[in-house]
Amino acid sequence: MEKLPKSSNVWLYQADRELTANEISYLEKELNVFIREWATHGTQLYGAFEVKHNRFLILAVDENKVPTSGCSIDTSVHKMKEIGAKINVDFFNRLNVFISKENEWKKVHISDLKEYPEWTFYNPMIKTLDDLSNSWEIKVKDSPFA
Repeated sequence: MEKLPKSSNVWLYQADRELTANEISYLEKELNVFIREWATHGTQLYGAFEVKHNRFLILAVDENKVPTSGCSIDTSVHKMKEIGAKINVDFFNRLNVFISKENEWKKVHISDLKEYPEWTFYNPMIKTLDDLSNSWEIKVKDSPFA
């Protein structure tokens, strides 16, 4: 991902639980192939992915080179649903989010975030790699959901 510009678009997929080493290995194998073949209207996209904290998959595309299309985004969603079904993980529940504090992780309903103001919140609404660097890991009290 370090080769992509900070303006690259990001899609964040949050697993509904911590992923095992074997699941991460499977996910990486599948996505390495997917990224090499990912295209929009027959043109190769410039993308990358990263797994963070054994819970989050970040998929990024440099749209300055080739913009994504609805079909290419749908292809990535389909791929994530396929992977999720294979490893029995839901990557699409946006109502539960992860928070952490001092190596402790909790999955909480987004409406309960305000009960944890000092915990770190992993903002699912990021849009770019710049957002990932600057506003993904924030204190709950500084989030739009506090």
